[in-house]
Amino acid sequence: MASPWRRVKIAAIIFGVVLAVGIALTLSGGGGGGTDVKGTPEAPADSTPTAQAGGSGPGAKAKAVKSGVPVGYPHTKDGAEAAAVNYQVARSSAGYFTDQALRHQVLKTVMTSSALATQQAQDDQMVKGLMAALGVTEQTASDMVMRAASLGTSVRSYSEDTATIRVWMSEVVGLPTDNSKLPVSGAYSTYTLILQWQDGDWKVATIDQAEGPTPLVPADQSASSTEDMRLANKEFGAPRYAG
Repeated sequence: MASPWRRVKIAAIIFGVVLAVGIALTLSGGGGGGTDVKGTPEAPADSTPTAQAGGSGPGAKAKAVKSGVPVGYPHTKDGAEAAAVNYQVARSSAGYFTDQALRHQVLKTVMTSSALATQQAQDDQMVKGLMAALGVTEQTASDMVMRAASLGTSVRSYSEDTATIRVWMSEVVGLPTDNSKLPVSGAYSTYTLILQWQDGDWKVATIDQAEGPTPLVPADQSASSTEDMRLANKEFGAPRYAG
């Protein structure tokens, strides 16, 4: 998987963080287990855009929660979309980076049996390099900011056994501490997930990432202080799952 780091050093590290969702990192050399995505792929003519995948989402509801991840989706297109969003969000929390046991539980929950071992090894390698790059220690781990929320989904293909779903996401990541190697910053990505119907639920077979549609930042908008970001991370709950 080719690295998406095309801009300044900070942007490179930002994308490194969001690649914890299973994509390649220059820091670790890991990959997402899927085919290469060197740019935001264009949706085919029959691609199906949907309403926002967060909140009211694609409309499908999970039946249960396992290892903190909503599971048990309908065997439908909407079910595959909801699964793609929720699995991506689950793999984009600060705890996913700082708690290996949690990371392994999440992966065991969302990945297909054939993809699990490879994804776990890649993510563990990536996290090790990333934590070193960000300067995260046991003392600062609880302050790490990592948030991701879906802005929308698009179905590239769907059958009873396999679905390819694109998820456009915004991410906020960094360490709101003095002398941080990466102050809290934002990024946008598009993830392409191939899901398979396995053991009565949708599971992830591959995940690939590309730079997503990115809006301009208003000239009159300034970044919040380190302390404001630290307090906001404590005050506001994580983005909600779809459905």
